[in-house]
Amino acid sequence: MHRNALQNDDLSERAAEVADLSLIVRGRFVEAADTMIHLNVRGVRPDQMRSLWPDVLPEPTDYADIRVRYRPNAAAISRAEEVLQDWLLIHARDEERRILLSRWSVCLAAPHIVGSFRDFCVRTGRVRRTAERRIQSEFRNVADALLAISPRLQEPDWSRISPMMPNSAGSLERVKTPHAKHETHWLPEDAKPVFDAANPELAALAKRLERGNRRRAKMRV
Repeated sequence: MHRNALQNDDLSERAAEVADLSLIVRGRFVEAADTMIHLNVRGVRPDQMRSLWPDVLPEPTDYADIRVRYRPNAAAISRAEEVLQDWLLIHARDEERRILLSRWSVCLAAPHIVGSFRDFCVRTGRVRRTAERRIQSEFRNVADALLAISPRLQEPDWSRISPMMPNSAGSLERVKTPHAKHETHWLPEDAKPVFDAANPELAALAKRLERGNRRRAKMRV
């Protein structure tokens, strides 16, 4: 019984680690889409990266009237390359799921350009809820595969992508394009998000990650 209890604890801890890492994986996919879009706007998107991402991005001419302020740095481009060259091609199960992951990410990164994920499903005859379940499954699948390779992942630039992410873990799309903000809503360009260090959920997440890091460190000894 003690042995079974230990096995169940290990499985529960593994599931918690996969769940935590899947949030990072999801953020990295959105960041990769955002990076690709802005590289495309600048007209310097590498041909190799363009060929790896399924054909779901609009053509460069669609950006003619958009004033671009964000310029991805070398670190963001490197993270995007990892998502496209490794995660998407190696760990995604098939071409259909690669398309779903790519389109969902682009819809969150630029809904005002490509529209919502719901509209995409309607146009292509896909069942949205089924597509969302597959996307969630792929995030967990990628996180599980990466956890077996490396205990630590590079996190995305949360200050950049946090406004793009869904409000809740179960919501996989932005149903409506955000309304234009009034002038009083604008923030300075150097504004940074405020994180509540006393948030109990954030503290619990930090503890789970720390326990996982200690456990994996012991296994490597």
